[in-house]
Amino acid sequence: MRSSPISGILQGDMRLHLAVTLGIFVLSLLVLGFEASGSPFEADEADYVATSRYFGYLVLQHDVGRNEWGSNHWTRTQPPLTRYVVGAWLTALGYDLEKLNQPYVSTASSFEVNRQKGRVPTDDVLARSRQPMVLLGAASIALLYPLGLVLGGPLAGAGAALLALASPFVRYTLVHTWAEAPLACFLALAALLAALGTPRAYQRRPRAWRWAVALGLALGLASATKLTGLVGLVPVAAMGAGLALRSWRRRSDVQAARAVVGWTALAACIALAVFVAVNPYLWRDPLGGFAGMLEERRDEMAFQQDQWPEYAVTGWAERPWLTVTGSLQVGPLAETPLAVLVNLPLLAVGLAALARRLRDGRLSLAAGALLAWAAVYGVAIVAGLGLKYPRYFMPTTLLLLPIVGLGLAVVLRAIWTRLPVALSRRTRPDLRPS
Repeated sequence: MRSSPISGILQGDMRLHLAVTLGIFVLSLLVLGFEASGSPFEADEADYVATSRYFGYLVLQHDVGRNEWGSNHWTRTQPPLTRYVVGAWLTALGYDLEKLNQPYVSTASSFEVNRQKGRVPTDDVLARSRQPMVLLGAASIALLYPLGLVLGGPLAGAGAALLALASPFVRYTLVHTWAEAPLACFLALAALLAALGTPRAYQRRPRAWRWAVALGLALGLASATKLTGLVGLVPVAAMGAGLALRSWRRRSDVQAARAVVGWTALAACIALAVFVAVNPYLWRDPLGGFAGMLEERRDEMAFQQDQWPEYAVTGWAERPWLTVTGSLQVGPLAETPLAVLVNLPLLAVGLAALARRLRDGRLSLAAGALLAWAAVYGVAIVAGLGLKYPRYFMPTTLLLLPIVGLGLAVVLRAIWTRLPVALSRRTRPDLRPS
C-alpha cells in the first residue's frame, strides 16, 4: 500500500470538495426534514424522549448520586449520549424534561393504552425530538462524500451520498428519535479521521497527534451512543499494529513503529475515556459496569427473540447473507428484492477495483483503513446478529456505501468511455456498394 494517500485529490481542490460536502448536507437536511414530518411513530422514540431526563440529572441538576444512575435497565441497555442530545435539544426549546412522557410499555399495552397513561410523547414533542436526528443524519450522509473521495474520487463520493439519500431505508432510519442517526454521524466521522490520520502517523508528519485526538473524540462519541461504536477500536488497533510491524520489518525503523503505536494508543485511550466520562453509571466501576451492559444486551436480545420470533436469527448459516442483503438496502430500489440484485454487483465491482490497486501497489493507506473498518464491522454484525431488525445494519450500510459508490463510478466511467465509440459506429455512413 502506498503511504501517500489522496493528496492530489483532497489537497488540490479542498474548497470545491468542502462546497460539495456542504451542498450535500443542505440537500440532506431538506430531504430528511420532509421524511421526518411524515414518518410514523416508533415505540422506541417514546423511550428516548422519556429518558432524556438523564440530561437534566447530569447537566441541569448536577446530580449523579440519584438512584436513576444506579444499575437499572436504562443505564445498562445502551450508553446515554442520544438521551443527552434529545434532552439538550428539548431543553433549549423550552420544554420541561420532568413533564415529558414515561417509557413505553410494548409488552403489556396497546398504543392507545400507552397514550392514555402518558407513555407516548405529544405530537409537538415528537416532532421537535426528531430535529437533532435530522441534523445528525444529514451530517452522516454528507460525510459519505469525503469517504467515497478517499476510495475513488468525487464521482464515488457523490454516488455514495446520493445512493444513501435515495434509500427509503436510510431516510427512515435516520429521522427517528433513536440512536441510529448519532451513531451514523460519529461513526462516519471516526472512519474518515482514521483514514486521513493513519497515513500522517505512519509518515511521522508534524502535529499528527491532533488527528489521533480528533479520532479518539469521534470514536468515543460513537461508543457513547451505542456499544456498536466500540467495535471501531479494532480496525484502529489493527491498522496501528500492522503499520508498526511493517515499519520495523521493512525499514528497521523503530522510531516510526513507536510513533504509529503511540498515535494509535492515544486515539484508543481518548475514545475509552470519552466513553466512560459521559456515563456516570460507569464512573465507580468501569469494567464492572461495562460487563453489566453487555449482560443486559444479551438478555434483552434473548427476550426480543422470544417476543418477536419472526425477526429472530438463531442459525449461523443465514447470518452472512442476511448481513449482505440488509446492508445493501441503498438507492431508490431499497426495501425491494431488486436492491441486492443491483447493489451487490456494484459492491463487487468496487472491491475488484480496490483489489486491482492492491495488486499493483497503488492502494493508499487511507483506502486500506476504510476497507479495514468495513471488514471489521461486517464481521461484528454477522457475529452479533440475533435479530434482523433493519436498523441494526446501519453501521455496515454506512461503511459499504463508499465501496458501492466506487463500483458505480467505475461502471459509469466505463459507459462514458465506450459511449462515443458506440455512437460513432451507429452514425457512421454505410460505404458498402449497394
